[in-house]
Amino acid sequence: MKAIMRRILALAGILFACVAALPIAAQDISDTSIPLDESQLFGGDKDIVQVIDTDVASKSVIELVADTKTYPVFLVEGSGSVGMEGSIYPLGAGAGENTFVDGSVKLNNFLLTFLPNAATTFGLSASGILQSAGDQELAAGLTTDVRASEFSRFYASGIFKYKYNAGTDATSSAFALDEIFLDTAIDRKVFFRMGKQRISWGVGTWYQPADVLSLAAIDLDDPTAAREGPFAFKIDIPFGLNHATTYVTPPTTEGDIHVALAQRVDLVVGGFELSLGGFARSDMAAKPRLMFMFTGTLGNFDLYGENVAAWGSDRTYVRVKSGGSYETYTIDNLLVFQSTVGAKYSWSNSEGLSLSAHLQGYYNGTGYADSTILLDSGAKAALNTSPSYTASDSKEAGMFYLAGNGSLSLDFGADETSSTITLGGSARYNFSDNSLSATPSLGLDLGSSRDFSLTLSAATSLGEVGSEYAKDGNKVTPKIAVKALKDLTASVSVPILMGADYAPDKVDVDFSLLWNVLSFD
Repeated sequence: MKAIMRRILALAGILFACVAALPIAAQDISDTSIPLDESQLFGGDKDIVQVIDTDVASKSVIELVADTKTYPVFLVEGSGSVGMEGSIYPLGAGAGENTFVDGSVKLNNFLLTFLPNAATTFGLSASGILQSAGDQELAAGLTTDVRASEFSRFYASGIFKYKYNAGTDATSSAFALDEIFLDTAIDRKVFFRMGKQRISWGVGTWYQPADVLSLAAIDLDDPTAAREGPFAFKIDIPFGLNHATTYVTPPTTEGDIHVALAQRVDLVVGGFELSLGGFARSDMAAKPRLMFMFTGTLGNFDLYGENVAAWGSDRTYVRVKSGGSYETYTIDNLLVFQSTVGAKYSWSNSEGLSLSAHLQGYYNGTGYADSTILLDSGAKAALNTSPSYTASDSKEAGMFYLAGNGSLSLDFGADETSSTITLGGSARYNFSDNSLSATPSLGLDLGSSRDFSLTLSAATSLGEVGSEYAKDGNKVTPKIAVKALKDLTASVSVPILMGADYAPDKVDVDFSLLWNVLSFD
């Protein structure tokens, strides 16, 4: 807590230094009869999402209405299920991998929201799995959102995680502070956020080279998931349809006196939003860089892109010396480029047929043309003994990437018999180590209320053991999942680990049968 208070006080000191340098030419929005887009000013739905009814929100047109709630208000969402889970190892079972069947209790995204008044919200969330003789996992979160006025706000959220590993009889627990910040504004012209906050800087989906502020890497299996952000002071100035945004991050460790500055200007030009940005850190621990981003629509395509030019690379590299040994090195005082572009397409007709596709390519000038060097034990040893090496130096280490997903679906039947069949899939490929991750799927939903659904999938990874998208080497996991009567779900998956010749080395059979006994909508 003392460390948090020191950071908040440091940010407050930076506030006064930055206000003096603010440009004067901001939009005159002092007319309070004109509503402001707070998502643009303080962050949108990727930062904080407050759901009233997820079913209505996803299927209906939402209209703004007067607040007629009688306070205090309690809102409850989530579900709980009971059943059994187990595994069978018909081939290649390792030490401690024995056939088992456990009783299981699951808590699925349980959320209790308390609104004592229209300006204050408290939230308590919980999820977890308890097995009769197996692993135990529990996550509990707490959020606080208090508004003193239209643009004065305090927000905080944190999460506690507990895990018990039955195989090793070990427990672990940790608390993480997700966000804690203050919002305020001056005369509806200049807007501030101060504290630990999530920052959505890039515009890409699977790859965001321009996002220099987030502290966590993108989860490629869930690229839209929220990521940890830094302690920072944010200044936002809207002018017309445009925005000028500045972030200042203070020292975050004892004895550190260095700060980082990021500036971005978003300009609406025709049907596109163009963003120009820059980043610098006083000690050059992170190299300075310039950025250009764009989003827009061209015909039936939604387009986006990011381009980055950095003076050097933040990565510590490894290479082979004469004689076959390895040495580490860095790239300094040299322009390094990164670029990504993506396109989304969707189409549907009146017969119930719809198509969607999304593709993103990425050139990573900070990566290796041949990143298989990182699989060599000698190269790993050289990196691990380098004082400048960090774990991120071995992540996203390729130079050329491609990722995408797509689906083709058909709605058929009418009224109570209306149903949907969907063929889909996702994939990503690293050209620098020839590793692939792909998941084709086929889904069938029957009935207007989707009382029955069937999903077939096959998560597949191909590549050398330890490669970026095939950590376990060649592996395929066929899976069938069935949901019936809304409350009963069953699944069977068969992970098959293969050798270089694609012959099976290990086969598991994992199964579960769960009954949803508690549900709040």
